[in-house]
Amino acid sequence: MKESLLFFMQGIPEMTGAIAFCLALARVPINWVRTVMVGVAISTLSFTIQSLSFFFGFHTFLILFLIMSYVSKEGQISIVKSFLVTSIAALMLGIIEFSTSSIYLRVTGMDSQDIVSNQLLWTMLGMPQAIIITILAIIVSQIYKPVQKGPNELLTF
Repeated sequence: MKESLLFFMQGIPEMTGAIAFCLALARVPINWVRTVMVGVAISTLSFTIQSLSFFFGFHTFLILFLIMSYVSKEGQISIVKSFLVTSIAALMLGIIEFSTSSIYLRVTGMDSQDIVSNQLLWTMLGMPQAIIITILAIIVSQIYKPVQKGPNELLTF
């Protein structure tokens, strides 16, 4: 139960930030209520798939496909553009995760295996990347103003 709670504590903000970052890159208005709901749904699906006996990494491909589909539908953009922004967001999230982990390992002198084996520490180490990707989504959405306005602009930037 504790591991599930820790997964969602880090997974939902990270997924929400990644989706928002994709929307910002695609110049689509970010509906934060809907983005959080989709983040919760995709995090739940990710947790479920990871709990089953699928091959390693399957959940990543499925999640990227779902985000790409959502961004394409929500923003009414081509699947190619959606694929591009989803790929950029995944790459950015990977860079942020690598950077935060590397900095933490250097500062603390801990071994990476010690962090992975401690579920609470692993979750807390993932929180900065969720916060950073969300802040980047807000910044990008302010720099690249959305080109389309739709009826679903509740709580948009």
